[in-house]
Amino acid sequence: MFEKTKARWKKLMTTDNIIDASVDVLILVFDVLSSPILIAMRIFRFLFNKFIVDHIKSFIKYIVHKFDKNGNRNKQ
Repeated sequence: MFEKTKARWKKLMTTDNIIDASVDVLILVFDVLSSPILIAMRIFRFLFNKFIVDHIKSFIKYIVHKFDKNGNRNKQ
């Protein structure tokens, strides 16, 4: 029973098959390890850009309106 399995295993374990299997495993491991990092970086970039667009833009508008209101009062 084990003799047939050993013979079949030796027939399948060629250099080409080993290289193909190891490349497939490495690609799979790389995809699994890199994907969560990329997802986290995309979320961080989205939140950072949202912060910049919302908060800093509104702060700059506040400062501009503050100076604009003060400038109009001095001219009147």
